[in-house]
Amino acid sequence: MGLVCDPKTFRPVDHSGVRWLDTERDYPLAAEFWPREIGLSLQDWQDARNQGYRYCAIVEGGRIVSLGAVWKYSRDRWEVAAIRTAPEFRGRGYAKRIVSFVTEHILASGRVPTCTVSAENVAMIRVVESVGFRKG
Repeated sequence: MGLVCDPKTFRPVDHSGVRWLDTERDYPLAAEFWPREIGLSLQDWQDARNQGYRYCAIVEGGRIVSLGAVWKYSRDRWEVAAIRTAPEFRGRGYAKRIVSFVTEHILASGRVPTCTVSAENVAMIRVVESVGFRKG
């Protein structure tokens, strides 16, 4: 399901605690957070950056508890992507803070925020709609 947001529909939330990840310095944090069945090599992490991904996260107790990215896939439209919260931290608003942070960045950059979500991922649909995304 493709969703879009614009300055008129955007409803930001407090996204304190969300920060951009440094590709080199924060790789160990990202690798630890990444799903074990997939794994994350340093080369994969660097390739993602080269493909237009910039990751952000909420880090607590020296570990990532929630992560997301902006994907600069076109000149005019950038995607809110890769939103994931550790299972033990779900239901606390972390994903909403990440989505708001990334969406605000995209809008401030003069781009259209987009988000692609599986129709079965009801929780994520609720999150993105709560900050102003709508079917587009």
